[in-house]
Amino acid sequence: MRSALLWCAPLAVACALLVYAAVRVRQAAPVVETVTTAPHAPAAVPTPSPVYFTSQLPQRDAEVELAGDRIAEVEVYLKKRQSANALAALTRARRATARALEAKQHKGAHADALLSTLKGLDAVQRAIERGAFEDAHRQLVTLDRSLDGLNN
Repeated sequence: MRSALLWCAPLAVACALLVYAAVRVRQAAPVVETVTTAPHAPAAVPTPSPVYFTSQLPQRDAEVELAGDRIAEVEVYLKKRQSANALAALTRARRATARALEAKQHKGAHADALLSTLKGLDAVQRAIERGAFEDAHRQLVTLDRSLDGLNN
């Protein structure tokens, strides 16, 4: 019996300590939150009036824009390393550029940029055929930017 008391006393002390610790944890300090509000309700925000202005953009040339779109199509195929599709798109770009050049000449406009674009497309084709995709892409970006700079 004495050995049973020796085992029970430490066990009782351990249980008492556990109960005490659990009670201390549950009695944490309460959290106090303070909410402040504005002293006055905000006034109604006036609705902004629409702004009207005339466009400052240059007049659009549909033929030149189509040629630029076709050149961008070639760029997409080159990024994907699809040389057959790029060459087919290059043919479409060449046709669109030739139509834009013809339309410019009918209007009596200066068409040197379109003529140099056609020559540049030939150089791009040679670059694609020899597998120099980076060079071809760089040349196409330059050609596309030159077409973007064209005004009527």
